[in-house]
Amino acid sequence: MEYKTPKVLEKKPVIAGFDLKTIVVISACFLLFLFTVFASFFLSLSFILIAAIYIKIQKKYPERGELSILIKYTTSVKCIEVNQPIISLIKTK
Repeated sequence: MEYKTPKVLEKKPVIAGFDLKTIVVISACFLLFLFTVFASFFLSLSFILIAAIYIKIQKKYPERGELSILIKYTTSVKCIEVNQPIISLIKTK
């Protein structure tokens, strides 16, 4: 017997244009901001900054693993492998 998942359950839940994980991060950062605003103002501002940076990254790289692939590409060694001796590459005719 084969079970099929309804189409409604296959979609990601979207709240105000953001997926559920982003909403959790935003709400956690907002609550941390509220709890630390009177203790340390600059620390509380850092939580708002974290939420803003997270949203910006999610908008720019929406696919899973896209940012990590970009970071690996930019930090990797970029070299060209040539199967010819150097002398033959230097020679000009």
